[in-house]
Amino acid sequence: MQHESHALERLRADETRRQDLEQARQDHHHDPAFYDRLGLVGPESELDPPEERFLISIYVERWTPEDREAGQFSEGTAEIEREAVDANGLQRIGQDYGLDLPSASDPRHTPYLWFSSSTPREDQEYFEQGVHKYYSLHIHEVNGHRPEPADIQRIADLIGVRFDHPLQLQAPTHEQEGPDLCL
Repeated sequence: MQHESHALERLRADETRRQDLEQARQDHHHDPAFYDRLGLVGPESELDPPEERFLISIYVERWTPEDREAGQFSEGTAEIEREAVDANGLQRIGQDYGLDLPSASDPRHTPYLWFSSSTPREDQEYFEQGVHKYYSLHIHEVNGHRPEPADIQRIADLIGVRFDHPLQLQAPTHEQEGPDLCL
């Protein structure tokens, strides 16, 4: 009988300890100081970063057979004018408009760089009238500021355009504050 009461006490103690640990975990789940003391990032800090916003325009050049013969297009218009899109929208635009060329070989070469299509869109005008349409993507802003070379490289990566001399974007590294104990 005494053996049964001892086993019952152990079960209660184990259950109490489990509940205490669970409560402590839940209490610390919302306590940023707990994570700071351990040098960790808390769950609320791990939320997705704000979505990047790109202010863009898409321009189209219409080349009729006469234009191609003359070597100059006669009609250019804005297909999209200063519209804000997210990264997914930018990828879709890159695919939809066949963007495959940067206007420079290196994102650092020019303060204003754009991306364009190298082959005409094969639509009804193409087949019926011989009109070639070429598109260009212009990035006016990235998250409210003028695009820098690193932004241009990220955009190129998003839409699948390659530079002859790309920037090597590196993931952020975590600096170690103490001695390296793993020798």
